[in-house]
Amino acid sequence: MTNGKVLALYMTMPDLMRKGHRMSCIDIECDPDGIIGDMNYEEAPEDKVMLLTCQKSYDIVEEAELVVDQGVLMENIHVDADLYHLKPGSVIEIGDTFLEVTGPCQAYGYLMALAPELPELLQGKRGLFVRPLEHGKITVGDEVKVVKEG
Repeated sequence: MTNGKVLALYMTMPDLMRKGHRMSCIDIECDPDGIIGDMNYEEAPEDKVMLLTCQKSYDIVEEAELVVDQGVLMENIHVDADLYHLKPGSVIEIGDTFLEVTGPCQAYGYLMALAPELPELLQGKRGLFVRPLEHGKITVGDEVKVVKEG
């Protein structure tokens, strides 16, 4: 069952360029330690390896008549399907990669700088932390499928 498609991919560059610079990508390679080449690769806690954000988050912002750029929620994977009902232990297949949901991402204070109401608006809808179960590749346009609900 296809639930949606990948709309955008992002990674954070290491010291090679500008440390912390977020870059839009056509594809990413990942494994259980995160996105290969990302500043946080092998550094992130096991339950916060990658962030998947659903278009629903940006729709909520737009409905509140706020304007934010795509990627500002610090996601690595942006999909068009609403997957926020998934619980830890759920498995999502994107491209040839299986990702386990490790938990919801809480809205962070930095969002207040964009709009004071943003953290409250996105409570429980900022994104899902996911962890690749094995090495894989994800490309913009890949199908997103829920293969197991936890």
